[in-house]
Amino acid sequence: MNFLSFRQIAFCLFLCLSFGLSAQHNHPPGPRNCHAMDVLQQQQQANPAVEQRMRSIEQHTQNFIRSGQANSSRSVITIPVVVHVVYNTTAQNISDAQILSQIQVLNEDFRRTNSDADNKWAQAADTEIEFCLATVDPNGNATSGITRTYTSVSSFSTNDAMKYSSQGGKDAWPTDQYLNMWVCNISGGILGYAQFPGSGDFATDGVVMGYKYFGTVGQATAPFDGGRTATHEVGHWLNLRHIWGDGACGQDDFVGDTPESDAANYGCATGHSSCGSADMVENYMDYSDDACMNLFTAGQKARMQALFAPGGFRESLLSSNGCGGSTGGGGSTFCSTAISSFPYTEGFESGLGDFSQSSNDDINWTSNNGSTPSSSTGPSAASEATNYLYIEASSPNYPSKVAILNTPCFDLAAVANPEFSFDYHMYGSAMGSLSLQASTDGTSWTNIWSTTGDQGNSWFSATVDLSSYVGEQVQLRFYGSTGTSYTSDMAIDNIQLEDAGGSTGGGTGTVCATTITSFPYTEGFESGLGDWSQNANDDIDWTENSGATGSSSTGPSAASEASTYLYIEASSPNYPSKVAVLNAPCFDLSALSSPEFSFDYHMYGSAMGTLSLEASTDGTNWSSLWSSSGDQGNSWFSATVDLSSYAGQTVQLRFYGSTGTSYTSDMAIDNIQLEDAGGSTGGGSGCETLNLNINFDNYPGETSWEILDANNTAVASGNSYSGTNHNEDICLPNGCYSFVIYDQYGDGICCSYGNGDYSLTNAQGDLLASGASFGSSETTNFCLSSSRTTADLATKEEFSLFLYPNPAREQLNVELSSEGTVDAQIFDAMGRQIWSGQLQNGQHTVSIDQLADGLYYFTAIQADGQQIKQKFVKIN
Repeated sequence: MNFLSFRQIAFCLFLCLSFGLSAQHNHPPGPRNCHAMDVLQQQQQANPAVEQRMRSIEQHTQNFIRSGQANSSRSVITIPVVVHVVYNTTAQNISDAQILSQIQVLNEDFRRTNSDADNKWAQAADTEIEFCLATVDPNGNATSGITRTYTSVSSFSTNDAMKYSSQGGKDAWPTDQYLNMWVCNISGGILGYAQFPGSGDFATDGVVMGYKYFGTVGQATAPFDGGRTATHEVGHWLNLRHIWGDGACGQDDFVGDTPESDAANYGCATGHSSCGSADMVENYMDYSDDACMNLFTAGQKARMQALFAPGGFRESLLSSNGCGGSTGGGGSTFCSTAISSFPYTEGFESGLGDFSQSSNDDINWTSNNGSTPSSSTGPSAASEATNYLYIEASSPNYPSKVAILNTPCFDLAAVANPEFSFDYHMYGSAMGSLSLQASTDGTSWTNIWSTTGDQGNSWFSATVDLSSYVGEQVQLRFYGSTGTSYTSDMAIDNIQLEDAGGSTGGGTGTVCATTITSFPYTEGFESGLGDWSQNANDDIDWTENSGATGSSSTGPSAASEASTYLYIEASSPNYPSKVAVLNAPCFDLSALSSPEFSFDYHMYGSAMGTLSLEASTDGTNWSSLWSSSGDQGNSWFSATVDLSSYAGQTVQLRFYGSTGTSYTSDMAIDNIQLEDAGGSTGGGSGCETLNLNINFDNYPGETSWEILDANNTAVASGNSYSGTNHNEDICLPNGCYSFVIYDQYGDGICCSYGNGDYSLTNAQGDLLASGASFGSSETTNFCLSSSRTTADLATKEEFSLFLYPNPAREQLNVELSSEGTVDAQIFDAMGRQIWSGQLQNGQHTVSIDQLADGLYYFTAIQADGQQIKQKFVKIN
């Protein structure tokens, strides 16, 4: 590999410019340029000592690498972070949750625990660097690690004004003790920028990010909503260059294990080659979209680690007390005793139990039964039994007031698969954020679960896997932050920590007497339980029924298919938290390559509990495969669970249902199927092979697609493409389907940025779906049968749905082409029904201003059963 001399390409302040805007696209009209050399010239003119200072840092770095210290064992480095939010509008004043999501991404990316990490590049490395929001400020006081400053400046340039209180920004905390991050509105479409070690004044040392490109929730905007802008900028702050060295072939980034490249890569140009080798477009220091990035290399790690070696430019951070307490309050020492007997439960019926209030936050959690004092927020009763804990958000407890509740320590030395579960309630139009955090030293805290915004007036259940803490003592804490008004009371209840490797209820069960070996297998409970059986060691039984259940405002009114279904009757005394377990027969999957288990479920009722599907290979140890909690609306839904991990084995399944807080928690199941997804999928009619061909535009990574069956379940899908063409065969059984193609930027695949097109054909060459120019998505409905004709297809195609704008803010426009009245519904990403109504053919406007930011699904169902589902995104 060729390396530049230091004078050829000196360190500097790298500006990461976003894509230039056009009428339809957020892509650059040409290559994105880095202003590094221009800024460097300005710095050298202002201070001739800059070049010499940076030369010394580089010499230290090369000495560190040559000495082999980079390969020696050392402790993980934790960097205290302070986030300065400088805002002119409410939208720019980003939430705590958005900030926490960014810290989580930094920790995942730098420790290589990111979920999209793969094995494509063998030199990918854990940098052994972590980040924590500061808990001690420069004066030794407890802090949340977040400052908020209103400014009259509508947008900042790259002249560092946001770093000075005198210029409408916020002065830095001591830069030798903290990583300062400024989040603000940056003009010129700039994503962010960083100051390299030694390249500028100490008062400006740190990184700057646009508020739309920071974190993964809230205001974060695609395709830079994965938190990777901060990962990229912190890489610069830790002495990393752009991976292509800001030059042509022969110029590089001072790293020996990154391939040369002749320029930046945009989008997700996987497979692109230059300078005689494949470009590492997945590296955080390229210009790829967030979803494409996933690694630092061992060579990049060595450069970063050199800064913390004796004499390194950022060595002083090792002695910082910025993380001396807990994130956002704390400062207590780690617990001296720990819970070691499981399962552990806490319902707060006798106060806090082993839990404790933090003494360094803003407000406390409050014990309560019944409703909270404020209207239109908080629960009306506990999730289980009588009492619960909540945060009272009435004045002066808003905005952004923090309440921290510490759990006891848990000794997980003897727990193989620890799971922590709890119920939460977050109802109110001004709802803030709730996080669950973990620590093994009482000092550094990691965010392991979070949610933000109004979740509706229901209790929900969350389960968090603690397997990464097996063999250790760990403490957890709930970190709640109120919203912008009093309507942000949030609550928790029903805490449990148990070994998921053991039985989760209803006894250990027995090895089943019946084993199914012939597939596809179906069960609709039309003649009783069939091969299924009630568990003898739970609280109540599942009940066979046709028509409506005995209670109003809960349960289905009819079976999902045919006449009969099974349900849990939740009327008194069958609540709260009464468990009903239904055991499947054993399934011998030795001859199935891709086994899939599917079923229909109905969970309607304001006090709805939890339904899970579990699996066991020995009748004793059960693993959760699928679960859903809370009111899902008065509809049947379909779920499909991949059993490929059990292929070649005999497995037993069971439904584990737990009633909610009242009688309105009747849940039901029906239409059970187990089949080999790799073979024929139904009914003895085999499957028909279809061919999908997509010619992409210049941005293949924006294109995705799915085929939905009559139950609105995806039976085939594809995304994350690269190259110019995708062609595959898809085998589908007889039935009616919807082919949906999506474009992330809303301009289809033709014709502004390349001439793409798609087609879906059957074996006879009949065209089932085709197109090129469309908006965010296009849906085509088709049916397969032995007597299908082209005319049948034409009739089906008359049903169409178009949503705009997408993303949307306060209103969603719905353009519907249909026959008769259509049942319309909106579901969130968790599958919860948020809105429902009936629409006629024509144009409609649906108000979405009360929805939290995020991904949603709009579903339209005609009287004949045809369905169309389209995604849309809600933003502020």
